[in-house]
Amino acid sequence: RALDDLVRSGKVLYIGASNYTAYRLMESLWVSDRGGLERFVSLQAQYNLLDRDLEREHVPACEAFGLGILPWSPLAGGMLTGKYRRGRPMPADARLAKKEHWRRRYDHPKAWDTVEACVEVAETLGVAPAQVALSWLLGRPGVTSVVFGARTVEQLEANLGALTVELPPEAPAARRGVRPASRLPLRVHAPGAGTPLIAAHLAKLRPVGSCMGRWCRAGGRDRAM
Repeated sequence: RALDDLVRSGKVLYIGASNYTAYRLMESLWVSDRGGLERFVSLQAQYNLLDRDLEREHVPACEAFGLGILPWSPLAGGMLTGKYRRGRPMPADARLAKKEHWRRRYDHPKAWDTVEACVEVAETLGVAPAQVALSWLLGRPGVTSVVFGARTVEQLEANLGALTVELPPEAPAARRGVRPASRLPLRVHAPGAGTPLIAAHLAKLRPVGSCMGRWCRAGGRDRAM
């Protein structure tokens, strides 16, 4: 109600969620719908080439209900800038050298494979690895902008340069990104997933209006809450 009051009083234009679980995000939209309240229009969450768990449920949900995705940590703590390379000592002043939990998160073969792919694409295009990582994010479904930090004007200008980078569809960074594991029931409910019978059944389902959690068969009368 407080956020609704802020919007209706003109003090803020829009409201968004940050780091919500998928079920909590859907619950918030349902409450807004039932109460006639202003709803969230965006979700800020961790998302980058090395952290893609968001693709399991959040991205499809945001696309279905019109929320913009604002990824934070788009460069994975600097891992996707090219300053860290497999088998090489880390710069003494680097974040990963100072913070052990960051090293534990990204120091594994799949992450290094993705870093190398990102650097490979950058060298091919003649741009910085960070620009490749940011350009990839900006092209993902549902992403409307990215949240990044810059310590210098040069870093800011370099990051903004991602707006002019066009990645080829076959770019290895996209192919080798650390994708979330496909688990039940999510892989069954993904568009086109499962057997042809399941895929055909899912294609007939559509959301009814803007009411959360209410579905019906297209052209039918069956409804379930």
